Amino acid sequence: MELPLPPLLPCRILRRANRFVVEADVGPLHLANTGRLTELLLPGTRGHYHPRPTAKTRGRLYLVEREGVLVGVDATLAGPLLERLLRAGRYGPLEALRREVGLQGERLDFWARVGGREAFFEAKNANRLEGALALFPDAPTSRGARHLRLLAALAREGYGAFAVWLVQHPLAEAFALDPADRALLEAAQAAREAGVVLEAYRVRPSLEALRLEAPLPWVWL
Repeated sequence: MELPLPPLLPCRILRRANRFVVEADVGPLHLANTGRLTELLLPGTRGHYHPRPTAKTRGRLYLVEREGVLVGVDATLAGPLLERLLRAGRYGPLEALRREVGLQGERLDFWARVGGREAFFEAKNANRLEGALALFPDAPTSRGARHLRLLAALAREGYGAFAVWLVQHPLAEAFALDPADRALLEAAQAAREAGVVLEAYRVRPSLEALRLEAPLPWVWL
């Protein structure tokens, strides 16, 4: 399964200007990722962007090169990647699908009816790597913990509930939640006990597409 990317052009990263803008040799680029990305946005790093000028940026950064491989940095693509899995029948025959579902003051990525059962899905992006271990989050995320608590409540009510991490780094061999974010880790443990399915998939970026690969083993730290 692949998620096509728009046409990309090369660039060189100069510095991160703020949460959503990277300064590059081609001008400012939009960065759809609030993580720190400290090891990925080093000055001189080669990147790949889609040119789409706005009043503030020259385009959108999609990929960077790290350790000889392409790494995806657009966090908004986690949802479309999960949708590919849903439409391919990974969670059962897909009978209905809605995006961006509001519940209890939060918003989950998908509601679906799969195999005759209602289920809720949340997609999370990851691209931080330590050795061969993908770690999430790259910055503390109270929102992530809230989503897991909501999924746990839904699972207790009898709905299907899934949290799926899409790891846009081809060198990842396993996945873990960083115990430094204690609230997130505790929420994930409680969600698992409530019946929420926690999964991670490796994604292999190319200049043309993001390719979904095998599920990653889950490690509890």
